[in-house]
Amino acid sequence: MLREDGRYCDGCGQKLPPAAKLARQTMSREEARQYGSTAEENADGTVTIDLCLACRIRRAEMRKGR
Repeated sequence: MLREDGRYCDGCGQKLPPAAKLARQTMSREEARQYGSTAEENADGTVTIDLCLACRIRRAEMRKGR
């Protein structure tokens, strides 16, 4: 998520350094809301949010059922 004072992870909310790598993740509206995202829906009903590496790993583990 981009704010006026920098870039933040939509998952954990941490402020990220300018060079931090974010990955845009597309997910259902319901899952995005669980992250607290208020991002607008895409045309297909999904939502695209930015997640830091730690949140991407956590999401992958949850999806695998760990």
